[in-house]
Amino acid sequence: MNAPTVRTLNVFIALVAATSLSIFVQAILAGEFVSQNHRDGWIDAHGIVADVVAGLALVTMIFTIVALRRPHRQLFGRTITFFVLVVIQIFIGHFITDFKQDWLIAIHVPLAFIIFGGAILLPFQAIGMRRAAAIPVTTADMPAPTAT
Repeated sequence: MNAPTVRTLNVFIALVAATSLSIFVQAILAGEFVSQNHRDGWIDAHGIVADVVAGLALVTMIFTIVALRRPHRQLFGRTITFFVLVVIQIFIGHFITDFKQDWLIAIHVPLAFIIFGGAILLPFQAIGMRRAAAIPVTTADMPAPTAT
């Protein structure tokens, strides 16, 4: 199994951090338009940032497929799932705003929490991967068995 380089992991961490940060901005924007009368501007901003989130999630997924597929199969599946959830979330959001399907808010908000959780989990996984890559484990590092 080929271990990714520290540089590859740093690029992955930067992509995950940018994606996660944009998702946190989404949460702030959502909070702004939920409780205000003049909310159209906030809703527009929420939609624009949603496109940024989708773009970053797509780039992160492609990078994972190309650079980290073999050494990190779980991460491969998680970034694909993350991207798919983001796309579903955007479609639901457009149905709510463009077609006045407010009943979908009951799906949109819980899905946002799931995506938010992924945005928290992925950076920790990425940092853990970098730490693991920085500390190579060999049989010479393991303690010798002792006779009892």
